[in-house]
Amino acid sequence: MTMYGHVALAGSPQRQLQGVILSTFHPKSGDITRKWYVIDATDVVLGKLASTVADLLRGKHKPQFAPNVDCGDHVIIINAEKIHISSNKRDREMRYRHSGYPGGLRTMTLGQSLDANPARVIEEAVTGMMPHNKLSSSSAKKLHVFNGAEHPYAGQKPETFEFKQVAQ
Repeated sequence: MTMYGHVALAGSPQRQLQGVILSTFHPKSGDITRKWYVIDATDVVLGKLASTVADLLRGKHKPQFAPNVDCGDHVIIINAEKIHISSNKRDREMRYRHSGYPGGLRTMTLGQSLDANPARVIEEAVTGMMPHNKLSSSSAKKLHVFNGAEHPYAGQKPETFEFKQVAQ
């Protein structure tokens, strides 16, 4: 039932809703508080890590999430070289890049990519799990991946984020 353009909820008296405008909350950039999380990637499956981090970067874990506003948090991933790759993907999965010139296709396996730069493999996996738009490219800048156990963001007082399941 409606009353002067206002929506009355079922089971609530109309006199309580007089003067109250019920509308959907749209977060603004000033309404968002950003946290810092640190994740230890030791023995964590790459795909599970990437999907969880993508949700943290977008802010999908927050109640004020909106798909058109960057409301995500900063994520620090340490021990990137100790990530777990399930099954035989290390030798089977191929990575491709092209220089743009004829004959410029370069291929390498996932294992070769991990040996060369494990931080880049995690960054590519996380950005691949995010939507491909302008907002996600700005959200991906809040991802910080390090090969060792040390990171320069101790001054931000990051919270540790624990995974429920690690590789067996």
